[in-house]
Amino acid sequence: MIDISTHITWKEATHSETAESLGINNEPGKSALKAMQYVANNVFEPARNHFGKPIRVSSFFRCRELNKAIGGSKSSQHVHGEAIDMVAIGFTNKELFDFIRQRGIFDQLIAEFPDENEEPKWVHVSLKMQNNRKQVMYSAKINGKTVYYNV
Repeated sequence: MIDISTHITWKEATHSETAESLGINNEPGKSALKAMQYVANNVFEPARNHFGKPIRVSSFFRCRELNKAIGGSKSSQHVHGEAIDMVAIGFTNKELFDFIRQRGIFDQLIAEFPDENEEPKWVHVSLKMQNNRKQVMYSAKINGKTVYYNV
């Protein structure tokens, strides 16, 4: 298999313990692969190069079957290879979020479940090849449900 970008391997971009345990084939098609490479080269790699430190990919591509199995949104951009969830290593997720926000190259940028110091548990970024909405949000759990707020 080919690598998605300089610092993201195929295995890292498609890995899912849920998919493995359920026997789900989580391999992207050609259009999803192209979208993944676009996201990786326009969001992940610039952040990786800027900070000069690793960034862990916690979720990238999810086939529809996997997305359904984990309770993902029916409109999840992960299904199309257009979204990546990342965790900073050696710097903060807030710094990662702020860097991506300043660059302005995203469709949706979400600080996922930030704590009282505004430190997200992870950063979700989506990017389409055109017609990006430039939405900046954060998520929170309210009565057991995930709610999104515009920033």
